[in-house]
Amino acid sequence: MHRHSVLRAWSIGIAACLLGAAAHVPAMAQQPGNADDLTEVDAFTPTSVREILSSFGTAVTIADRQTPEGRTFVEASFGQLKINMFFTACPPEQPSQCQGLYLLAFWPKPAERNLINLTQAAGDFNRLYEFSKAGVSVAGEPFVARYLISDFGVKRGTLRREVTNFVVLAQRFNAEVVSPPTR
Repeated sequence: MHRHSVLRAWSIGIAACLLGAAAHVPAMAQQPGNADDLTEVDAFTPTSVREILSSFGTAVTIADRQTPEGRTFVEASFGQLKINMFFTACPPEQPSQCQGLYLLAFWPKPAERNLINLTQAAGDFNRLYEFSKAGVSVAGEPFVARYLISDFGVKRGTLRREVTNFVVLAQRFNAEVVSPPTR
């Protein structure tokens, strides 16, 4: 099979997956043309992220958290899936003007998975979804992450789509890497 055919088949598969998963995201987050979607987000802050997440309605539970070092982050729970959102690239004198948002989902170490096979599966996932970072922590916890930037601002609608896409990606990671069907 030619590389172009493989890429085309892969793109069709991804599009089908995203369309299927979008059915599980509340309608407000999917509707194009929402005037709020055109509002600019100049910096990532707990407030701006909570505002974006609130549009998902009851599909998400939002909590403010702190790292052991005292850095604030937002935890968004979509059912059993927890996504931690860390604020990065913050100017030293302007901690509320962060230009980076690091999305991270991780799972407890699966007792039934061999660490070598789990690490290999995460590496395979990285090759398929090169716009994200998947791996296994030193504690054996599988994770998937994605980094977003807003150096020159980002539209709220774009940020909503990024969160939606990350939820779909994390669900796929769980199904393919963390808890794949037994064969």
